[in-house]
Amino acid sequence: MKLNLKIDGMGCEHCIKSVKEALEEIKGIKVLDVKIGSAEVEAENDSILNEIKEKLDDAGYDLVR
Repeated sequence: MKLNLKIDGMGCEHCIKSVKEALEEIKGIKVLDVKIGSAEVEAENDSILNEIKEKLDDAGYDLVR
């Protein structure tokens, strides 16, 4: 299933790279696209959202969803 994520705190190319790297650390998802303010990932289900939120928090960004 595709998950479209809204992410606060992104403002530049460095932010895109940081978010992409944080998301790529999560097993069980595939990063499809990252843009300023959003990301699209593929996952088996949306139960992975808590782990996504934690990884983004650790990287300094907020998952709005």
